[in-house]
Amino acid sequence: MTTDPHSVPSVDDGIRSVLHSGKEKTLDCLGKWEDRVRKHPVESVLGAVVVGCLLHRMPVRSILVAKVKLVSALAPPALLAYGAAKLCEILQKKSTRPVEVIPPDANPREY
Repeated sequence: MTTDPHSVPSVDDGIRSVLHSGKEKTLDCLGKWEDRVRKHPVESVLGAVVVGCLLHRMPVRSILVAKVKLVSALAPPALLAYGAAKLCEILQKKSTRPVEVIPPDANPREY
């Protein structure tokens, strides 16, 4: 990420790390399923036939429409949150001027 220990990690870096870990977990799960299919091919084919029959009977179109509606309803707040996080990140980078520390026994008129 960044080399400065006092800097705040980027929002983009956080999103990339989440997506990267999700991709790794998905590929790991896919590898496990491939190994299972290689070890038990008959069970896998029978399972695929059963799942295919169930999917044929399910209202797939209405499920997909519901998911699209859900995603379209949640996208604007997610984009707003992402924009706010990026704005905070930009403002934090701009306010990197040093802060002067005033000792407690100092005369306030001197400052």
